[in-house]
Amino acid sequence: MHALIVVTPPAEGGHPRTGDRISIFPGSAAPAMYPAGTPFWIGYGFAAGPAGGAHKPPTLGAETRFELEVDGERVRLETDVEMDADVAVSKLEIANFPAGLEPGWHRFLGRWYDDGTLVLSSDRTIQFVG
Repeated sequence: MHALIVVTPPAEGGHPRTGDRISIFPGSAAPAMYPAGTPFWIGYGFAAGPAGGAHKPPTLGAETRFELEVDGERVRLETDVEMDADVAVSKLEIANFPAGLEPGWHRFLGRWYDDGTLVLSSDRTIQFVG
């Protein structure tokens, strides 16, 4: 599997995204400060890798997922799945914050799991200013 950095607008029928995208991907340019009360979203996902053999199509395991915590609380994510011949070939999980966050420091912890195995994590702290 390969982690995706998603920067495209929502596909038709996909879950909408509110405001700007904030990136917490390791090595990405996350803002040090962001306006409090301003809508934003965070979203990541996976795409199936190359086929496992001549007769095995690429697929995503049931436990392939992105998880997000903000200030130690798990965030509910909306999931968009792209299917090809009844097989999941990409999955995007989105957290919308339509009201933004209150002023102060907020910690974002992201975890990427490939078929249940933790493959990547990120820990970012961003100051929201009023």
